[in-house]
Amino acid sequence: MAFKIFKFSATWCQPCKSLAATLSTIETKPEIVEIDIDQDMDTSMKYKVRSVPTLVKVDAEGNEISRKVGAMAKSDLEVWLNNES
Repeated sequence: MAFKIFKFSATWCQPCKSLAATLSTIETKPEIVEIDIDQDMDTSMKYKVRSVPTLVKVDAEGNEISRKVGAMAKSDLEVWLNNES
């Protein structure tokens, strides 16, 4: 995998906790960078995060490839993670 995931979340966000639990069950996944929107507002604004949880797939230079917003089923998450775009 030639990308990594920025995972935007917040400690108070229930869907974020659900997504974190789902992510923990996936065996093969790219590097995931955890970003708390309350602690890192600059990065949240740079990637125009308006809702949490948000997953942003980025290339080596930090350019956005694609994104998913909201909690999702494990099967949907695996398809998105394994898709190069």
